[in-house]
Amino acid sequence: MSKDQKQAWLDYSKGITIEHIKKAYNNPTSFQAEFNVVLNKLVAENNLQSAIEIGCEAGISLMLLNKSLSQSAFLDYDHTILEKVEIVCSDLKFKGIKCICEDMFTMNSIPNESYDLAYNSGVIEHYTKDIREKAIKSYTRITKKGGYVIVAYPNHHTFPYRLSYLIGRMLGKKVWPWPKEYKFYDLKDEMKAAGLNYISRTTMDRDTLFKQWVTKYKITRKFFLFLDKFMHFEGYLTVCIAQKPV
Repeated sequence: MSKDQKQAWLDYSKGITIEHIKKAYNNPTSFQAEFNVVLNKLVAENNLQSAIEIGCEAGISLMLLNKSLSQSAFLDYDHTILEKVEIVCSDLKFKGIKCICEDMFTMNSIPNESYDLAYNSGVIEHYTKDIREKAIKSYTRITKKGGYVIVAYPNHHTFPYRLSYLIGRMLGKKVWPWPKEYKFYDLKDEMKAAGLNYISRTTMDRDTLFKQWVTKYKITRKFFLFLDKFMHFEGYLTVCIAQKPV
């Protein structure tokens, strides 16, 4: 990760308060809620006991999944956001919590094959293909044999999001404060390069498509809803699932 990108995330995390995290947990976004359905289903069907969210930031996704697990590990390189996550988890009386301040490309403190599920959302899209391969190999190392690696990211192959992103980037950080994102359809190559058995690509959360800053206004929303009748836009979030061979 470049120094500029790392600093951008550190700056963004500064504005996330303990109260914000609690509110977000109690009122998850539509993509967080739909992603949680996928995660919970996988955990239940495969009797998974442990999970790590890599690059967790506020950790809402893993908090939503915590009651289905025996062990929940929150990993981020920003110790200040992890301190807030730890306080929220304590206040909410979550069990089996561990916060790990590490770089996701190394995770040196984590032994091989430690977790049944390694996953993240909204992280991998900021990297080129060679760096994505490196990251997923790192995720795979700490995943148990027979366990799963799941990676979710914004879908740049759906027109409303792609347009919002491109125009937002042109207008600057006040409109689009997040680092650059790369457009890619799936992670089949990257997951296979990591030795995983690629299972599926799916998309979800069409609701968020019509809440982007370009599509949220009444007139533009109507226009994109009209286009959707013919173009059948995919959802905002892409989710790729793979399994580590036994």
